[in-house]
Amino acid sequence: MADRQLLELWGQLQGKKPHFAHFLTEISLADVRGITDLRVSLDYPVSVIAGGNASGKTTVLLAAACAYSVPGAGVKAFVPSTLFPDYRPRVGGRGDERREVTIDYDYSTPEGRRAMRWRRGKSWNRSFFGRKGGSQPERPVYLRTLSNLTNPSEVRGVLGMSQATTAPDERPLTALQIDFAQKMLPFRYSEVIDLTSGRKNLLFAAQEGGAAYSELHMAAGERAILRLSQEIAQLRGALVLIDEVEAGLHPWVQQLLMLQLQELALRNDLQVVVTTHSPIVLDAVPLHGRIFLERADDGSVLVRPPYRDVVQSALYGRSGDALNVLCEDEIAEAMLHGVCDRVLPAERIRPETVRIGRDTGADEFPMHAAAFRKFGQIDNFVFVLDGDRRDSKVVDRVKRQAKAAVPVLFLPGREAPECWVWERLESCVEDLATPLGIAADDLRDLLRRQDQTYASATDRPAEIAKAKLRAIGEQTNRSAADVCRHVAAYETDKTDSQIQPLVAGLRSAIEGWRAERGG
Repeated sequence: MADRQLLELWGQLQGKKPHFAHFLTEISLADVRGITDLRVSLDYPVSVIAGGNASGKTTVLLAAACAYSVPGAGVKAFVPSTLFPDYRPRVGGRGDERREVTIDYDYSTPEGRRAMRWRRGKSWNRSFFGRKGGSQPERPVYLRTLSNLTNPSEVRGVLGMSQATTAPDERPLTALQIDFAQKMLPFRYSEVIDLTSGRKNLLFAAQEGGAAYSELHMAAGERAILRLSQEIAQLRGALVLIDEVEAGLHPWVQQLLMLQLQELALRNDLQVVVTTHSPIVLDAVPLHGRIFLERADDGSVLVRPPYRDVVQSALYGRSGDALNVLCEDEIAEAMLHGVCDRVLPAERIRPETVRIGRDTGADEFPMHAAAFRKFGQIDNFVFVLDGDRRDSKVVDRVKRQAKAAVPVLFLPGREAPECWVWERLESCVEDLATPLGIAADDLRDLLRRQDQTYASATDRPAEIAKAKLRAIGEQTNRSAADVCRHVAAYETDKTDSQIQPLVAGLRSAIEGWRAERGG
């Protein structure tokens, strides 16, 4: 249910983006908290920043908080001087090194692109790149860091409310605020009250037909959800920034929270940026809403392309007890599934033991190999390249980055895999017609007509083969990938097929992987 709702929201939110009064599209940081040069683009209205510890996630979030002048904030405005302070004592030899710092912002507005810079020389100041009459855009900003959830001084201060001689003020949460929380929590409230005394406040909740209690007796997850509900459910047109959004939350609640945040963003024109270590949170936004930061060996911070499939699962702790096979695209993935359709039952291996996924292409494989090595996952991976990559330098680069004897295999043929699949279709019509659900004569005629259609085409052979396979798929009520899967499965059973080196390599990788685990 939640997955379907998320898919619907993705399209609606992306379509609404051009209509935001202000949209923060890009942040660039230079010499900020160990980040020498980093540019982060924000495309989707709900962005998720992920990465290892000390990769700069919170730094980007704090920088985003300084993008706007907050109406009515006064001394509580978000400015770099308070969010990025230095330790510079009058006495003593230890202090932060003072460098020139810049933070640049790009905004999308109905009037066009706008830009602003925070710069620190002797002090912090703003500039607008020569734009006459430039001023910092105004927008409500909400920032929640982990300290907002677990600050011991806050708890001690609230306890002082019980010693007061006057009763605290009571302000009931609105139905909208309570509804936001109840969509994620396993019970219903009859009321939630905000008890306020001076600057101190304490939530007090009563469950329907159950207990009444203050937030001092709430679980961390319940408190986090209620506080968040109270603070953002009625915001409009705001920039919402949440550090480690999954803190204290069950995986199922994490997904529900991301669903609610996106519904709220759509309804109330919010732009939301969160940081996370959770693959559940990452999966809750589309690929262009995911921002991966990585601290390189030289100390610089880089933005990596969005991970997908087995790569994201491995780097964020969800690969489990499985051998991961990484290939280039949908067709390669389908062919590997075809091989596994035959190999895994023969080897008595459960299907979930081998996970096949694709990424952005072979040129990214060395980068992934380095990341898998860094996170201790390289022994769980097999890399599979298209046949036209046999003479490329990718193999050497993968092995150099992996620093291990990682298996690198190839799909059959010397051209793109679609070309090999088409050639096998024409050579084995009698055997492949039945698995494809078509009569042999009809398949032969269909192949001949496609050859005639594309006889004079000047496209690359791979593109022509893809077009032909799409046509075959349409005529047999299948996708081109499904056609390739059937062909690969059929060829796996033929001992003289060009696919056999791939089959043997995959069997060997599975056997080696199982042996290392004593299975």
